[in-house]
Amino acid sequence: MDMAQTGLLNSIWQIVLQIIPFLLLLLLHHFLLAPLFFRKKLIAYIPVTLALLTAFGFYCFNVGNPPDMGRQPGQFQGPPPMMQEGPVPPMMQDGQMPPPIPMDGMRPPMMPDNGHRPLRPETMKLLMAILLIGVDLGAMAYIRSLHTEKKVQHLEAQNRKHQDRLEELSRVADNQRKADSELTFKTDYKQVRVKPDNILYIEGMGEYLKIYQLDAATPLVVLMSMKRILEQLPDDRFARVHKSYIVNLNRIINNSRTQITMENATVIPIGESYRIAITNRLKAN
Repeated sequence: MDMAQTGLLNSIWQIVLQIIPFLLLLLLHHFLLAPLFFRKKLIAYIPVTLALLTAFGFYCFNVGNPPDMGRQPGQFQGPPPMMQEGPVPPMMQDGQMPPPIPMDGMRPPMMPDNGHRPLRPETMKLLMAILLIGVDLGAMAYIRSLHTEKKVQHLEAQNRKHQDRLEELSRVADNQRKADSELTFKTDYKQVRVKPDNILYIEGMGEYLKIYQLDAATPLVVLMSMKRILEQLPDDRFARVHKSYIVNLNRIINNSRTQITMENATVIPIGESYRIAITNRLKAN
């Protein structure tokens, strides 16, 4: 293995050593500390996170990057002025040094460190660790919000399904109650009771209705509107097929696109505005 390959492997190994602490920090925060944050256990989350960052900072400043002991802040960078090459310029009367005079073979003196320096790599690593924790919290919050929204949508869909089911059961129960009960009509100064299942069809005549029954030779004439009597009949057995007719779907023996034949051989026309709805109802039955 030549020197170039050895240098490349060393560089890769150094990069891996720099990434491993950040990876461990991310794993510890993501799987151990972030759940505490989202469970609102900040009393446990904050001190443990600070301790983790303190340990990471200790690693950065003392283990991962040992401090440079050769120079302290405020010292001159490079060799002291007295050790620089070339003659030392004389002092001026006010005690200040004259400006340097460029000369061949003389290096300009280094300026003192006044504290305005870039951040040390160790400090940058610590800031990156804090940023990594913030990004992890933000990403987890976004993913949790998507999961919560999807869960809410699922619950809403289930709730709508259950609500529709309850409405259907309530409608079936209401229709069964109407079918089992008797309709009471006031006609000729007396009250007449009629079971819905005995009704063949109903014909509207202005403000009056003619109710045709199986066991009655003549229709029963009552003062009532079509809308009101429809409300009292079970809607799974009766349907309006014309502006002037309501039929018992269970008493139909034949039907076509334009008319219906009842059990007593009466032919009832189907209104154009009711044709599609009644055709679908008859196909469903």
